[in-house]
Amino acid sequence: MTRPFALPPCEPGGPDPDTVAASIAAWVTSPDMAELVGHFGGEVPDAPLGAVLDHLADFSRVWDFRGGTRERFDNHRVDYDPDLDARLRALIHVLGLGGADGPAHDRYDHVIVLGGGIRVALGRAEYAARLLAAGLRARTVTGLGSLRHRDDREHREGIRLGLEPFETEADMMAVGLRRYLGLTEPTTVRDGAGWWHRAWADGGTEAHVLAAPSTRPPQRANTADTLIGWAEHVHTPTPADRVLLITNAPYVRHQHCDAVRLLGDRYGCGIETLGYDDAVTRTWGRRLHTTELLQEVRSSLLATRNLHTAVAALR
Repeated sequence: MTRPFALPPCEPGGPDPDTVAASIAAWVTSPDMAELVGHFGGEVPDAPLGAVLDHLADFSRVWDFRGGTRERFDNHRVDYDPDLDARLRALIHVLGLGGADGPAHDRYDHVIVLGGGIRVALGRAEYAARLLAAGLRARTVTGLGSLRHRDDREHREGIRLGLEPFETEADMMAVGLRRYLGLTEPTTVRDGAGWWHRAWADGGTEAHVLAAPSTRPPQRANTADTLIGWAEHVHTPTPADRVLLITNAPYVRHQHCDAVRLLGDRYGCGIETLGYDDAVTRTWGRRLHTTELLQEVRSSLLATRNLHTAVAALR
């Protein structure tokens, strides 16, 4: 099988506009993207890169199975013919929504664990802890989340797993980091309007959990909000910093593009993004429906267009 596309690079000092544009162009104009789009009656135009991204972002509405507002686990699902389904999944794999197999370096200034539902939050927290236990060095590790209230499914799953009670997405992240990093009571507690921050600084790597404020209240904070919240409430990165984000497939590509745009471009820090490995996936993951994967191709196209717009302004 063809090796998946690499993510747009962002080393300390910030993204290089030409290198990022070349990476985006190779991805969005690839035969794999053209075939995937073609299966749904579209085409990749022969046009300047910005126009190609605009066209595909608009076309990707065909993959909006969330109806614009539903949570990811409430996607509408379409069952395809088995042969077509297998081919769609193969193409999506090559488009690289899962990132690299492991960290490129043995030291990072900051590790950020992105939030989500209960099982992905626990999986991401466990993977971050495994990396640190295996020798990865970091000054800080931060779990991010929102004040989205946990739903009944997450409540029942928490009971099944024997977890301490939690109320919000950020609480779930705190449960995960406390469980896998062996944290006790926080040494710092800060609360603000629509956000809170807990910190553990008992020596070694500092640990943090942030319930980030939303920029679109009453809607919950999204990934972009949590990244901005980290820079504003936990640690403002510098051009010398190397930041590692922990998430899971198939969300790696679009969350990486958001992080490069919001952190790498704005603050000049290096950004690397990983999805958790097969061992963690076997415990916390599940086989996603093909429509869920297509939804994340759409998310990746939208995030890639936003990143291209940001770096094009630097050229």
